Parts: sequence; structure tokens; C-alpha cells
Amino acid sequence: MKIIKADMNNLDAVYNLICELEDKNLDKYEFLRIYQENIADRNVHYLLAADGMNIIGFASLHIQKLLHHCAKIGEIQEIIVSEKAQNSGAGTELFNQLVKTAVSNNCLQLEVCTNKVRTQAQDFYVKQGMKQSHFKFVLDLTGK
Repeated sequence: MKIIKADMNNLDAVYNLICELEDKNLDKYEFLRIYQENIADRNVHYLLAADGMNIIGFASLHIQKLLHHCAKIGEIQEIIVSEKAQNSGAGTELFNQLVKTAVSNNCLQLEVCTNKVRTQAQDFYVKQGMKQSHFKFVLDLTGK
């Protein structure tokens, strides 16, 4: 297995993994539009875990300059390993590469938010040495 940078050729594989993560089919047109925009953004880093020719995992890191830190902060937005590749070490490899990317971009810290129902993900982040030091609040603006 190796960790590689994602590009436009990986759109379908990434789409399928994100749909698996969210447990629903997302709007493919909007997904493509956002994917293209983010691939071109030097502050967004998309990584893939590849097992031969098969893409088995995806991770994204967004880097921002935040006033309340007076520094750059890396935030993991998505990390997913396909169900069939769980426990292969791909998640740890993706996470470790995100850490290296954040360090090489002079980030002060690495952050991640995860849904409360994703207890397996929470356990994973704790095993990676992350600490639960913040709360995240969400306001649905769609009216649903």
C-alpha cells in the first residue's frame, strides 16, 4: 500500500468513498465542482491510500490561518477507508501523512471533528494521539 496525492483522475474513486462515508449518494455535479475547486487550492490536500491499482482510502486536509491562534491550523475534513479495507493500516498511513503535510506547512496543530455516532472514528483519533479538547456546534441552515 502507498499514499499518493489525489488528482482529477481519481474523482470517481473519491466520490464512491465519500458516499460510503456519508452513507448516501451525493449530488455528483456539485461534488465534481467542489472537487475541482479544492484540487486547485494549495491549502487543500487530498490523499489516497492505494493498494496496487485499487483506491482503498481517502483523506483531506484544509489549512487555514486563524486569528485566534495567530497561526496556521490544519483540519482533517474527511478520512475514510473502504469497509473491505478496514484494519489494513490504511487509515493510520493516511493520518500520518496528514500530520507530515501539516508540519511541512508550518501548522500549529491538527484538528478534526467527527459525528457523535462515529464512535469507531473517535477511537481511531484517540489512538493517533489526538485529544478531545473542544466541542463542535452545528446549525442546520437548510430548514430541514
